[in-house]
Amino acid sequence: MNKIYLSALALIAGASISAQVNNAGFENWTTGSPNDWINFNITSTIGDITDGSTNVITPATEVTTGATEGNSFAKLTSFNLANSTDATNYPDGDYGSILVQDIVSTDKYEDFTFDVKYDVKPNDTAIFIVQAYDGAGNLVGAGSEIFGGTQNAFSTVTVDMNYIGAVTEYTVFIASSEGQIFNNALSTLAPGSWISVDNIVVGAIIPNVPDVTNVLATDISDNEDGSDLELTFDIPDESNINAYYVVAMQSNVSPFDLSNAEAFIAGSGVMIATTGANQTFNFTAAGEYWRINAAGDAVENVAIEEDVEMKIYVLVEAATGYSSVIATSNAITLTSPVSVTDQYKEISIYPNPANNFVNFKIDGLENGTVIINSVTGQEVVNTTISNGMKQVDVSNLNNGVYIYTIRNNNNEVIKTNKLVVRK
Repeated sequence: MNKIYLSALALIAGASISAQVNNAGFENWTTGSPNDWINFNITSTIGDITDGSTNVITPATEVTTGATEGNSFAKLTSFNLANSTDATNYPDGDYGSILVQDIVSTDKYEDFTFDVKYDVKPNDTAIFIVQAYDGAGNLVGAGSEIFGGTQNAFSTVTVDMNYIGAVTEYTVFIASSEGQIFNNALSTLAPGSWISVDNIVVGAIIPNVPDVTNVLATDISDNEDGSDLELTFDIPDESNINAYYVVAMQSNVSPFDLSNAEAFIAGSGVMIATTGANQTFNFTAAGEYWRINAAGDAVENVAIEEDVEMKIYVLVEAATGYSSVIATSNAITLTSPVSVTDQYKEISIYPNPANNFVNFKIDGLENGTVIINSVTGQEVVNTTISNGMKQVDVSNLNNGVYIYTIRNNNNEVIKTNKLVVRK
């Protein structure tokens, strides 16, 4: 699931609080230097802004009396826009008021605490939500608290965070109506709902368990079933790891597309005990993978089959006090080119592990190609082979695991497997 960017229509609901960005009472962060709150001005010049009746309101304000710390706090109020002067971009209707802030940090915070009071209309809900993202913009952590009813005095609330991977950035959303951010059938956006927030503080930093490395899926045999699929990976330290869980999924869907990736893998995957730094897991003939169903609205599990591109996901389940992580293998498509391989009497790849050179020997192959890819899919070698023999220079490759593929002149796969470079 990629990072959620709210629509321009949603963002106009957050108004400028120009003095607030330097106010320690509202942005009392214990570490780092967060960016300014994103400011989106919406004023009476765009139309009539009311609480749904005749009361004219400002969607977001800086309140300078009654702060729990510092000199001010933020108040957000849902509103009705009528007689819009820009109906194309800002049509008449009901809106929630929003404030948004990005925080660049690689630390995983155990929780976020803040002071809050609110008056939310019946059937509406206000929300405070924190989302964490990795460097590719994938959602890897979240925590939220939903508010309904009335709380007239400030009280302190703690939002616990859950993570499934490494973090590079956070986004904090505060909305007077949850429906302005998410389509929620249980929450009806209601003008006049308001929420006030002050004194946001990050909690203790959670250490990650070590990331697994060299996560490699390979097609190891020609049985035409799940037993062809093998997963290998390395782990530098198992001292704070409870177990591993592995699950295979079609490449067009991933656990990150689901509501709770960690829970899905732990509940639907196969558990592997912690047995050493180098792990190998072989799927069985009855092994299953997950794919999108025919209706396109859910995932379903079926027997592993050939000619389907898959990836394997590894959940490293952490011990108490540590954060679990998820790693992903290369894309793999199982094939059984039995009729092709029968043409060749001997297939040898040596030495493996390789140092400076690796030899490919395929008796009976007159011409073909040898391609070597990194586990992330980057092509690092592409060369021809003739008369059944080729010596490939790998001296310029970094130590690690690679995938080689040998094809004949008809572009048929003769063999694919892993190659280890170790100098």
